[in-house]
Amino acid sequence: MDNALSYNAMMAWTAFGMQDYSTLEQHANAIYNHFVHNPSELLSIDSPLLIGKIFQVCLGFQEPDQDIQEVRAENAFVCFSKALNSEKQDVHDEAAARLMMLLIQWQRYLINKVEQACQAQGAKPYSFLAVHNDGLPNDMPMATNTKMLFTAYYLFDEIIDKTNVVNEFIVPNERKAFE
Repeated sequence: MDNALSYNAMMAWTAFGMQDYSTLEQHANAIYNHFVHNPSELLSIDSPLLIGKIFQVCLGFQEPDQDIQEVRAENAFVCFSKALNSEKQDVHDEAAARLMMLLIQWQRYLINKVEQACQAQGAKPYSFLAVHNDGLPNDMPMATNTKMLFTAYYLFDEIIDKTNVVNEFIVPNERKAFE
């Protein structure tokens, strides 16, 4: 991750923890704009969990543009999906928890991408959602939001240390949402 992106990510997350939303917005916008111009870099960042957390918390902003919110949600999804592959248990657990929350709390911004993923085998990084189609009769399709809820339950089940993961949520609203 380049120095400017890393700096903006650390400053945005620190601002969020201090509930300094104007500073969070300033640094998060720089991150958003970076990936708008360099979308492929999202797949090769060093700290996908941190970048994903910033996209996720920005979903709480009053944003009238649905497209911006969808990009934030999709970017958070990609980052958390990448962080799930971490060998570090705490990173894996937090990524699973945050991805679970994203699929429940912000599913309206992901519904189109998830529907596409469930129809196309091998569409990364949403491909693990397609497993919900395996073994189901063709005349019994599940609604996309049901698939998202099943996936959220699966992710919750994959959290190894459920007691400790709650400590990763630094703002009371996040902690309450997870609990």
